[in-house]
Amino acid sequence: MSASEAGGARGIDPLIELLSGKVRAQAVCTAARIGLVEALVAGPRSAAELAAELQLDPGALDGLLRFLVGLRLLDATSPELYALTPLGRRLGRDELGPLAAFLGAPDQWDPWSRLAEGLQGGASPFERTFGVDLYTYLAEHPEAAKRYDAAIDVFTHKEAEALSRAYDFGGAKRVLDVGGGRGALLAALLERWPHLEGILFDLPHVVDAARGALVDRFGSRVRADGGNFREALPTGCDHVLIKYVLHNWPDDTCIALLERARAAVAPGGHVLVIEAVAAPDGRLDTAAHLDLEMRVLTGGRERRKPELRRLFQAAGLSTVRFEPLTASAWLAVLRP
Repeated sequence: MSASEAGGARGIDPLIELLSGKVRAQAVCTAARIGLVEALVAGPRSAAELAAELQLDPGALDGLLRFLVGLRLLDATSPELYALTPLGRRLGRDELGPLAAFLGAPDQWDPWSRLAEGLQGGASPFERTFGVDLYTYLAEHPEAAKRYDAAIDVFTHKEAEALSRAYDFGGAKRVLDVGGGRGALLAALLERWPHLEGILFDLPHVVDAARGALVDRFGSRVRADGGNFREALPTGCDHVLIKYVLHNWPDDTCIALLERARAAVAPGGHVLVIEAVAAPDGRLDTAAHLDLEMRVLTGGRERRKPELRRLFQAAGLSTVRFEPLTASAWLAVLRP
């Protein structure tokens, strides 16, 4: 009998099970943060051995390990030894580990206690917690920014692969990636299409950290421009990419950004928007989770398809294609 079946047999109250979600989530996040997968990848080990390597208390660590067995992230190969399951391996630093470490960090965890305050309107729960908005906080806290960038890249690599399959940049010349972070998406496109040139555009402290690696890799084919998309965008590109930016902002800011993208794109070019799309019903899909995440972190939200179409139309953009890209993202191909 599995741990979940055993729990069901004991008749756990469904509401109590929901309320215990913070316990499960933090246990998973902590496993990633302490590097448990990397410590177990070579094979089964005891709590004492793991504690010695990770510099943790053996008794406390053993409690976490036993809990992770119940979550099917670990197997207890004997009363003393623990091993990774296939699900647990996905918490490694090369998969979802960076996302888990980010979500469990205090700067991402604490604002959720203010969700009720956020429902009153005004400042987001994040801003109510730290006194500044998310992006100002990241600019002032480099370690938090590193966690944030690594977490975003988890999704970006998958979306870059999907975008390369869904859209042919063979006829494109230069791509502008707005709010592109460390440039993971842009780099994937430049790698796939060797003729392509690109501009990474984000806040100055973000592109300053990314510029060296991009130029070392792609030379004169790439540049990294610092600025604020609420003020201006670089021009001279035939494709403008806007990935997971709109969901951070209210409608008026989104329309203004899309208008700048329309003005910046060269004649005959396209604006490509990647966003989650909220379902019309109450299903708990990725978009539903992201919706609450945005409301807590930025005061933003996910939008339904008609809402996104209205933003595009208000900015003077017509929709060429609007289709699923990954399990969590949609691609809108737009033109002036």
